[in-house]
Amino acid sequence: MLEDYLSLLGFSGEEAKLYLSLAKSGPVTLLAASRNSGIERTRLYRLVDNLKEKGFIEEIPRDRHRTIQAASISTLEMMVKEAKFKSQMLTKSFPSFMHSLQSLIPNSSQNNVVYYRGPEGIKQMCWHILRSKGIYRTCSYKFWEEMTGPKFVLKLNQEMVKIKLKVHDLYSDQYFKYKEDWLKLHGHKPDGDWSWWHSRFISEKILKIDQNIDIYNNVVAYYHWQGNETFGVEIYNQRVSDFHKQMHDVIWKIAKPVPHFDWTKSWN
Repeated sequence: MLEDYLSLLGFSGEEAKLYLSLAKSGPVTLLAASRNSGIERTRLYRLVDNLKEKGFIEEIPRDRHRTIQAASISTLEMMVKEAKFKSQMLTKSFPSFMHSLQSLIPNSSQNNVVYYRGPEGIKQMCWHILRSKGIYRTCSYKFWEEMTGPKFVLKLNQEMVKIKLKVHDLYSDQYFKYKEDWLKLHGHKPDGDWSWWHSRFISEKILKIDQNIDIYNNVVAYYHWQGNETFGVEIYNQRVSDFHKQMHDVIWKIAKPVPHFDWTKSWN
């Protein structure tokens, strides 16, 4: 637990090992620090210099030997508060930063295809949904939890609620079967507040939806995870996005309004 926490403060594995060794031993010479931590002296010198620069290690003036000690707990507490302040400032100023950065990008660069692989790639794609302006149109086939894990989806859900995302979600018969199988396997509905999520059902006789698709801004995103295959594609093109929005809106008008989590009666 201690090493995990220190890693959040920017410690490498060896730096955390050295710091905890110093916290346990108190002031020691470099030779003793190397012996206590099990870190080779040649590597130890570099680690000590790095941690001194960051303020995590203090050097005590001595006549003959370099003596070091771990920074006090109050010093760490101050650094945690600084890290929290930086995080708050980064979050607060990010919309302005993003707007300014986008203004620098040539229009020709806004037409692009980005390919993602694995669960981390799917997480990136899902998080991009928070950029949506206006209606976020989507087609649902499976839950994000299956690939990204429930903690990530709960955080995403909280951010969606915060920005008051407006959603038009389409799904067909495949989704009902998927939700039924989900409950049999997990025994509970997915976490989060989804009461605001607007969904409509379209019979698979008209349109079979067996793919997760997102449409927002100038983006059309396709998701695929089945077995060992996990990938996604984002297409950045306004004409392509506008075309998919029109098709989604046509289907939305003829689809039947049904709550997003309208589970089968046997599970109510």
